[in-house]
Amino acid sequence: MTNNEYIRAYKKTQQSTNTVTSSHEIVRTLMKELINSMQKLVLDIQHERARKVDKFIADNEHEDKNMKKKSKNLSKSLSIIYGLQTSLDFDKALEIANNLFQLYEYCRQEIIKGFSQKIEDGIIKAIDIIKQIMEGWEEIPSFERKDG
Repeated sequence: MTNNEYIRAYKKTQQSTNTVTSSHEIVRTLMKELINSMQKLVLDIQHERARKVDKFIADNEHEDKNMKKKSKNLSKSLSIIYGLQTSLDFDKALEIANNLFQLYEYCRQEIIKGFSQKIEDGIIKAIDIIKQIMEGWEEIPSFERKDG
């Protein structure tokens, strides 16, 4: 990265930090980003398979670019899941935290399996799970969302 790219990334981080006002919003934002990166990973896998089915001989540069993009989406997804897992509060709500941890872990495993086997079915199931968790998260009354 060049200095200008670092500066732009820092400014982008500052802007996103200013828009997030509570831990509830941080988790919600992480879940949205997780769904987005998992959906991109599914598209990357489908795109790769479609190119092979068409028996189109791709040049190495295109294949390298696709692999880097796919790896970036994998890395982002796994990093967000790790962040969600480590933010769970096992002291306040042990059962809920344990259940969420297990769901996140299942999603993590499905992402890794889908990436390595180039099969998107498990990742799609994981996306549905994250969407359900996010729906439940959004149903928390606003007065309970505020950090105190």
